Amino acid sequence: MKLTPLRRTVQVCLLLLLFLVPWLNQYGITFLSGTLYSFAIGPLWITDPAIGLQTLFTTRALDLTLLLSLLLPIVLALACGRVFCGWLCPQNFISELADAVAARLKIRRIVHPAPTAKPRFVVLGSILLLAAVVGLPLVSLLSAPGILSVQAARVVLEKTVGAELALVGLIVVVELFLVRRAWCNFFCPVGTVLGLFRVRRTMKVVFSEEAGHHCTRCHACAQACQLGLDPVAGGLYPQCHNCGACIAACKIDLNRKPLFFRF
Repeated sequence: MKLTPLRRTVQVCLLLLLFLVPWLNQYGITFLSGTLYSFAIGPLWITDPAIGLQTLFTTRALDLTLLLSLLLPIVLALACGRVFCGWLCPQNFISELADAVAARLKIRRIVHPAPTAKPRFVVLGSILLLAAVVGLPLVSLLSAPGILSVQAARVVLEKTVGAELALVGLIVVVELFLVRRAWCNFFCPVGTVLGLFRVRRTMKVVFSEEAGHHCTRCHACAQACQLGLDPVAGGLYPQCHNCGACIAACKIDLNRKPLFFRF
């Protein structure tokens, strides 16, 4: 399977959908509506689990409609991991393009921290604490995919954008010059919440010991990972978002490559 062309197609289609939905809505076609905070397909509502968690902390109440709208993204995360991040998130798409530009221009970042999940959970814990204590909706303010989807709608409906888009610009600047893929690796509350939903059978990238003796340790897989992870060394999760870049980069021509997805 050609993972990279398939993933790029999915990413571009999602971006186009962000503009198409509000365009259709203004002509009264509302079968699809909403943003990446909460999206409706006919009568089916789908809510970002990070937004749902924030709502539970701010309202301190269980709402059946909200809980039902969380089922689909949670089931997807339990089955396939953080594929929203790797395959759908518009911010990830922008960050990947920015990283490619940095590589082409040979931009050297100032700071090179090792990828770790600890800062993510500190950020998420602080956000949820503020939501519970003072009702501050920081997840909404820091959800880059949600902001991008809202701004796409504003471009279509109002021919303007809001100041919230500055967060996306800040992320790109920081990732270009300061820390590579800083947002996805250390801060994004959306990805952090999705990473909580893992079980033993959740889809993962696996290094096959059976095919491993063919692996020359060329490190093409590690170089392909923008998050700085090494699939051969393991310890990919919860950082890895199953984009498949490492699998696509494996240069060994075998019926079964050393790297593959497994449930």
